[in-house]
Amino acid sequence: MDQVYSLVELWDIFKLAILVSLVGALIGHYKRNACILLPIVSIDFKFKGFEEWNRSSHRGLIKWLMLVVTIANACISFLLFLVGIRYGDNKNTDPILFELGVIGDLIIGVGAGIIAKSTVTLTGTENQLSIIVTSLLAGYAGLSYIQKYQKESLENACIDYEQKLACSEEDRSPHVYRKKDSSDEIAATKEP
Repeated sequence: MDQVYSLVELWDIFKLAILVSLVGALIGHYKRNACILLPIVSIDFKFKGFEEWNRSSHRGLIKWLMLVVTIANACISFLLFLVGIRYGDNKNTDPILFELGVIGDLIIGVGAGIIAKSTVTLTGTENQLSIIVTSLLAGYAGLSYIQKYQKESLENACIDYEQKLACSEEDRSPHVYRKKDSSDEIAATKEP
């Protein structure tokens, strides 16, 4: 296999494998979602300054100066929110969600195609049909493989969340003490 020093050389060597693998990734994406999903960015940011500006009784120049200050405050609050500093109404909001959609699946497809071509080349086979079949399957299977890990990480995240929720409920509820010699439980109220 040739050494690759630029993206143009990479494209020349892996062109067929990447294109076929992208088709496999698109098939996998469509099978999983039943449509083509565009990237999604969800930002749960709350700012009530514009409502207060709209309800203010000031008129004329003062109201417009208040609008400039409100816009500056909104921009600064949003930037702080993006960095992770949250206060006021945004203190308990959801984290920023960024889902790549079809773009993420295509990135996986490119990587799977390169790996498939490299694997086929290492076996000593230069047959174009074997590269096409391997790349198509790699694009589809690579997506399924990543999807399996996403499901496992979501399940683990749910378990951690449920454990944290249970722990926080235990802190609010009466404590339970166990006797050393028996399995009977004795409930005691928490005194302030």
